[in-house]
Amino acid sequence: MRRDCIFFCPVRVRFGEVDRQGIVYNGNYVAYTDLAFEEFLRSKGYSYRELAEKHGSEVCHKKSTYEFISSAYEGDMLEVGISKIKVGNKSFTLQFEIYREGEDDLILWCESVYVGYDVEKRASRPITPLMRALLSS
Repeated sequence: MRRDCIFFCPVRVRFGEVDRQGIVYNGNYVAYTDLAFEEFLRSKGYSYRELAEKHGSEVCHKKSTYEFISSAYEGDMLEVGISKIKVGNKSFTLQFEIYREGEDDLILWCESVYVGYDVEKRASRPITPLMRALLSS
């Protein structure tokens, strides 16, 4: 539910993101939720690039589950919310909810898993203390 969201990121649906019927193509929701994650980190004072390059807090998007409830259309102003964060040792899970601006009807629900990533070894690793702190605050 909208009231459970701890953060919202606005996204306007652009012409190139819709199909011939004017409905958002499903694959674009991955970009919307990734954008919300990046903006959530910015709201905590860090860009993702800064976290990855200066603080060694690289993560990889491992998997996502999407439940499409309704459709979004060209020109819609959407609000991509983060409703839950669960942090483990090597991974964390974010739950996203997407609403049309000013409305309470859910368009999409998503659960995404991200894992800590060691760039040099190209392998998973524990979430850094800094990333853990940002996700937990």
